[in-house]
Amino acid sequence: MATVAMNSAISGLNAFQTAINYISDNVANSQTIGFKRIDANFSSYVSASSQRFFNPGGATARPDFVNSLQGTIIQDASPTSIAIAGAGWLPVEDGATNASGFSGNNIRQFTRRGDFSLDQNSYMVNGAGKYLFARSVPRPTTAVPNPQPNQGSLVPVQINTSQLPALATANATYAANIPSNAVAGTTFNGGTITITDANGAAQPVSVTWYNRTTAGGTLPGVAASTTTGTNAIAASAAATVPQWRAVLTVPTSSPNNYESIALDFSFGTTTTTAGLLTGITVAGTTAPGTQLAAAVTAGTGRVVLSYGAPSLTAPPPAQSINVEFGAPNATAGSASQLNVAGGTSQFGGTSISLSNILADGYSAGSYNGLAIDTNGNIYSTYSNGQRLRQYQLALGTFNNADGLVRQNGEAFLDSPAAGFIGYQAALTGQAGGVNPNALENSNTDIGQEFTKMIVAQRSYSANARMITTADEMLQEVVNLKR
Repeated sequence: MATVAMNSAISGLNAFQTAINYISDNVANSQTIGFKRIDANFSSYVSASSQRFFNPGGATARPDFVNSLQGTIIQDASPTSIAIAGAGWLPVEDGATNASGFSGNNIRQFTRRGDFSLDQNSYMVNGAGKYLFARSVPRPTTAVPNPQPNQGSLVPVQINTSQLPALATANATYAANIPSNAVAGTTFNGGTITITDANGAAQPVSVTWYNRTTAGGTLPGVAASTTTGTNAIAASAAATVPQWRAVLTVPTSSPNNYESIALDFSFGTTTTTAGLLTGITVAGTTAPGTQLAAAVTAGTGRVVLSYGAPSLTAPPPAQSINVEFGAPNATAGSASQLNVAGGTSQFGGTSISLSNILADGYSAGSYNGLAIDTNGNIYSTYSNGQRLRQYQLALGTFNNADGLVRQNGEAFLDSPAAGFIGYQAALTGQAGGVNPNALENSNTDIGQEFTKMIVAQRSYSANARMITTADEMLQEVVNLKR
């Protein structure tokens, strides 16, 4: 009957009107950061069907969400802008902040809209009013200088803009090559290890290397003075094993202002150990024990200094500093190694070669700004040159991102169809990388949308023509009565 054709054509009009609505929405959001386009997925209606009979019911258009297609990555001047290259979604939540903290609706959403900025309470919020959530990282302490991100519940990102307190040095590394063919009695300037004392002030630890006075002779002593220490350090006995003596001199709170430690170094002489550090001994000190002391961790290249800074009252509290002269240990936090290449050595040459002088710790600094790296770490930067990791992004990953449920503000909700995998750090598991100072633009292609619009418009017109044709057929039936 003509009414069946008319109903099918009307459903076609509705379907292509829906498609044009989707196209219009895509075009309207072609410059919306993080927008994901919607395509029309057409399917048929069947009112009745068998092997010998078929009654058409028309067509419908359902949304086909294109969430997994990445939009173009564009550069942005803001240091708080975030774009994700690859899979992964930024967890966000609706809410508001005040001086007391963040108040949200406890409904986790996911977005690729990364145009974040700091609100009046230093929380990170994007242009759609969604607040960013991530893993927090505790502030470093002397005991834990490199804390790792908390693995518990995600928290709203609030940047701590307060002053960075000073952190006293707990670990230092020193590596140099002392020339094996140096003339007997040679003295070398071994550079300076700059440490941060317990009061947050930088203190220079000067290193001076002394060779034996003659082949097989003694290592020189250190006289007492206002620039070397309270007591003299005696010369070594002749023909002992150590070939070199390093004298470490540092400002202290003693009356002489400076104190020194003498360390005697032994280097290998066999075919397997030649030139490698084989042992360290504490030869002597000019200081009272409360000012400067040293102990060698047996069988390692670690010397533990106990230090009292000049700005602290006597007797000062002891600051313990691990100074590693040996080769780095593969186990984090473990003492450096003897008889292994990579630490202080004695190979050929005529001059000393300094390869690594480094100490942790820093003075106090004021907040300068914020930075984000490709691993999703959010740092605050300070006037003392330090940057402090405050948060690490945890990207939500899904088996089927197209199954996410669309919300206002370029945000999405999890659903059974999405298949939530979990939160992953950038560049781990299925998560992509983070592009700092960048934004992901809409994944709408204007050219494609206009092409789809032309097709939808012509199809809409064709369905309208079908209604006209069905109307003419009905009119012929009516005219049969005449």
